[in-house]
Amino acid sequence: MTRLHMAIPTSIEETLGLLEKCGPRAVVIAGGTDLVVELKDKLKSPKALIDIGRIPEIRGIKETEDGEVWIGALSTHAEIASSTVVKEAAPLLADACAMVGSPQIRNRGTIGGNISTASPAGDTIPALYVLEASVEIVGPKGKRVVPIESFFQGPKKSALAPSEIVLGVKFPKLGKEYVSFFRKLGQRKSLAISIVSVAFAGRCKEPGLLTDVRIALGAVAPTVVRARTVENAICNTKLDPKSLEYVSKLAFRDCVPITDVRGSLGYRQTMACNLLYEGLLEMGRVQKA
Repeated sequence: MTRLHMAIPTSIEETLGLLEKCGPRAVVIAGGTDLVVELKDKLKSPKALIDIGRIPEIRGIKETEDGEVWIGALSTHAEIASSTVVKEAAPLLADACAMVGSPQIRNRGTIGGNISTASPAGDTIPALYVLEASVEIVGPKGKRVVPIESFFQGPKKSALAPSEIVLGVKFPKLGKEYVSFFRKLGQRKSLAISIVSVAFAGRCKEPGLLTDVRIALGAVAPTVVRARTVENAICNTKLDPKSLEYVSKLAFRDCVPITDVRGSLGYRQTMACNLLYEGLLEMGRVQKA
C-alpha cells in the first residue's frame, strides 16, 4: 500500500515550498468536499495532501480600497451566502452559494475549491462570470491575476499550475441600478448537482430597458459560457413578455452540452432557455411591484 503523506502549512510560503518539494502528485485540500469523493472512488492517487485550511491570509470577505469585493479562497459557501458585503454588492453570488449542495457541504466547501475544481457545473462560477471577476493566484514566480473567463480551459482543466494555489477572487460591485438573479435546475429541488444553471445581471435605468447585460450558462458546455447572443439581443431593447420569450430562446445558440446521466443535450438546451425566460419574467414582475 502506498503511504499518503499529510502536511498542514500555516503560511503561503510554506505551502509553495511543500508543493515544490512534493511535485505534481501533491494535492491541495481545503474543504475536501470534492477531493474526498475522488479519493474514495480512486479517481486520484496523490503522493501527498497539503491542507491549506490554517492559512489566515486566504480567508475572509472584504471591500478593497479600490471599491471592489475580495473573497478569500478559504471562504465557505455558507459564509458567502450570509455575508452582508456580498448580499449588497453581488446578491446573485450569495444566492448561488446558498444553493450549493447540503448545509454540511456549504459549511465545508470553499469558493477556492469550487474554482480550482473547474467543473462546468460549479454553482459559483456562472455568477463569477457575470460579475466579471478575476482569480488571484500565487506560485513560485509570484502572484498573478487571471480573468475568470481565461481561467477555465475545459472540464476539470484550468490555468492553475500544479505549483500554484488560488488566493481568492475579486470583482467590481454591482451598482444600485443593476438587477440580477441566479437560477439552477437539478434532479431534485435541493442537494443536487446542476443540470443547467443561469446567472444574469443588467443595468436597469427604466423598467423594461436594460444595458450592460451579462448572462452566463453553467453545465451546457465544456466550461461555463457567456450567452452573448442573448446579451446582444436584450441590450438597449424594450422588453415585454412576448419579446422576452423570443430572446430567451436564443440561449440555445450558446449551448454545446453533452448528454449524461443527469440530462440529454436537447433537455439542457431547452431548460437553459426556460430558466432564463423565467428569471427575466420574474425580475420584471418584481420591478413593477
